[in-house]
Amino acid sequence: MQRLRLGPLLPLAILLSYPIVLNSQSLDPSNKGNNPRQQPVQHHQEQHQYQQQQQERQINDDLLARVESHLRPLLSQIDSELFVTQLGGASEIYNSGDLLAALPVVNDGIAGSRFYLGEEGVDLGWEYGLVNLAAFLAQCMKETIQYDACDENNWDVVNNVYPLANACGQLGQSYQDYACPPGEEHMQCNVDPGMRIEATTHAKWYGAPPGLFCAPRADYPWVGIWDYNYWCNNPWGNPPEVCSDYDGQKAGRFDNSVSVASRGGRTDVEGCCWWGRGVIQTTGLCNFGKLNYYLGARAAAEGRDAKYPNIDFCKTPDKICSSDEHTELKWIAGFFYWMKDVQNYNDDGWYYETELHKFVNSGMKDDSFIDAISGIVNRGCHNPPCATGEVDGLLDRRANFHKVLAVFKLPSSSARPPSTLPPVPVPSSMSLPSLPFNTGDPALLSDLNGFLQSLNSHRSTLEKNILSYQSLEGAMVLSDIYTFDSLIESVAHAHVYGHAGNKFYIGPAKISNIEDDQSTADLRYGLVNIAAFLALSQTESISNNACDEYHMDSIDGKFPISNSCGQFGNNYQDYTCSDMAEKAMECPVSPDMDVTAVSSGRYASNPNYGHRPNFYCGPGEWFTGAYHPDLMFLQEGPFANRAGRTNVKSCCFWGRGALMTKGVCMLGKLNHHLGAGAARDGRASIFPDIDFCANPGDICSKIRKYPTIIWDIAFFEWIERIQTYDDGDFNYIKRLHEFADGGMSDFTFIIKVSKILKEPANARGTISFSDQKRSQLYFEHLLEYLQLKDAPPSLDSLFRRNSSPRQQTTGHSLWLYLACSIIWSVF
Repeated sequence: MQRLRLGPLLPLAILLSYPIVLNSQSLDPSNKGNNPRQQPVQHHQEQHQYQQQQQERQINDDLLARVESHLRPLLSQIDSELFVTQLGGASEIYNSGDLLAALPVVNDGIAGSRFYLGEEGVDLGWEYGLVNLAAFLAQCMKETIQYDACDENNWDVVNNVYPLANACGQLGQSYQDYACPPGEEHMQCNVDPGMRIEATTHAKWYGAPPGLFCAPRADYPWVGIWDYNYWCNNPWGNPPEVCSDYDGQKAGRFDNSVSVASRGGRTDVEGCCWWGRGVIQTTGLCNFGKLNYYLGARAAAEGRDAKYPNIDFCKTPDKICSSDEHTELKWIAGFFYWMKDVQNYNDDGWYYETELHKFVNSGMKDDSFIDAISGIVNRGCHNPPCATGEVDGLLDRRANFHKVLAVFKLPSSSARPPSTLPPVPVPSSMSLPSLPFNTGDPALLSDLNGFLQSLNSHRSTLEKNILSYQSLEGAMVLSDIYTFDSLIESVAHAHVYGHAGNKFYIGPAKISNIEDDQSTADLRYGLVNIAAFLALSQTESISNNACDEYHMDSIDGKFPISNSCGQFGNNYQDYTCSDMAEKAMECPVSPDMDVTAVSSGRYASNPNYGHRPNFYCGPGEWFTGAYHPDLMFLQEGPFANRAGRTNVKSCCFWGRGALMTKGVCMLGKLNHHLGAGAARDGRASIFPDIDFCANPGDICSKIRKYPTIIWDIAFFEWIERIQTYDDGDFNYIKRLHEFADGGMSDFTFIIKVSKILKEPANARGTISFSDQKRSQLYFEHLLEYLQLKDAPPSLDSLFRRNSSPRQQTTGHSLWLYLACSIIWSVF
């Protein structure tokens, strides 16, 4: 069975592949009238969204004003020290006035993205925005400002000559083939073979080629070279000659006597008008088309707000460099690239805005941040060498960055801003992959479609508040393993294919032993189910960014190494299957197993906080000691955990994944249904090379290969142990419906679910009261984030005067609310 690969754009892919209109009429399966339950929810969502947009606009306007007020006293210094050419003179093209004129435009946003200007409501939060601007300028200084170029120069030498056909693309590229990806083709420019454009700027060295140009074949059936060795300034010749191809020319001439191909094979310049322009060289049909679609004449013609309604970036892309009325355009073109490709960069655990926050919070001293950005801009990856090679001018870009920081007078003080994590940008237009599966059940996909679309609409809120953790330094950091994309892919698989014959519940019409005629498209039940799942995941793992279980149970201030056998009085080897039919699935307990945890999340290798050593199991030690976190040393001699174990032989079944799935029963069932055990028996397996029994460590060590695995095993356990739970007094699905239909206020529901999860068969320990309250708190806020009910009572109102909407209901406020809840209950 091939693993379902839906990618980060699944919700919109499903939306387009299986159209469904989410209004009250379409949600009614009989299509005979409106769904009264859905109307107030829809109205509340629209009102809430409008309020959020207004708050966001005010936040960005305030940040813009703060950044501008910081920069204005520095403008002359910016021009004289930063915007200078290789010869040391001030740039004639780039100046601080145009830069400031561009900032309000990109603050309003292009294509759903804004230039990031920092965090409102925290001390020095605007410094994040200034550092973002500094990183942008450092790249601009290297790419164009030092050459005083707006148009791309003719610089690609082929067989010791400069082909004029370089206008079509240099280094073997074809700029007119830089089309938009599927789903965005409607935005790109069309190639007009009749276009005639000459570049506004060009290189100025002795004999330098003139500006690039494009023209139809009727004008130039072929083109040749620029002969840079030709001596054109010869008043003594017969006849006399002067250099007249461009102002300031000292040598060189056009030579079209024979056709000469560019490195890409072109020998003409028809339709070749899409070379780079602006401070970071905007190039190609797609990028110019998007500028026109969002800012230019096309936006105006189609009734959208247009900042430049009289500029057609598809017919006159040269306006970026030639416009006397809008001299800020050369900056805006660069900002557009930056917002799209740099601020949104999120690859292999490296997310731009998170790394920016880390750099600022650590005192702005580390070069790794600017080096990674240089790799993204110059080579397309944050950790070069990529497939395209080493970064060109890495040291220059690094020096530029520190020079900009110095001119900007950053850091502005020794104090550091308390970190907040901006939401991950969700572009409004995306490349949509086709669906790789067909269930044959359109109703199933319609339900899933609406469910995933609802989750996707709250993506940034969920990432910021649920899929993030508070570092030991106090910063809110986006998890690099519990990602939204992998969550969406995993939940889709769990619902479409299911696990062990059961599927993740998103709210079907009929449930066995429940009399209910609710529409399948009522998303409330499914959203409550995912809210409960994520609340417990946040409590169990995400809050510490941990895949492997970590030391939590201390005895006399020390962590027994044998905690890997079980914490809080438990022995995970004893977590056996109670159903006799499942006994054969249990993992055998082998004394020869040797496994080491990958990491203990935020506690891993942090000497400032006495890092907690990773769990391990193995046969080599007669006894194990304890680790003293304050003194950071290992105490020798036997030291028992709370269950009395003094060694780690066979103790390899600790918790892993979003719900810290543990024990010989659950891991054995995973192997039987999803892993190597299924593959050996010839049954469908999504992880055929992972033996959850022989090497459970692969769950966390192979996250890069299987990004969804930490969610998959959690959904497996949720479906197996939570959704099917029915002890006669508590039927999970029935109680979920009662909770959803009863105003979502009886939180004994989530407390009971927490106890079920934490107290499997043969468990000795019980769920702590603090864990119950944490789960309840996360659950209450998830209901708010998913717009199922209004914000829960909290202490945030006490702090709103000094905090932005981005910070409310998160971070320290959550912990303060939790602490006060516990104290209140005690007294």
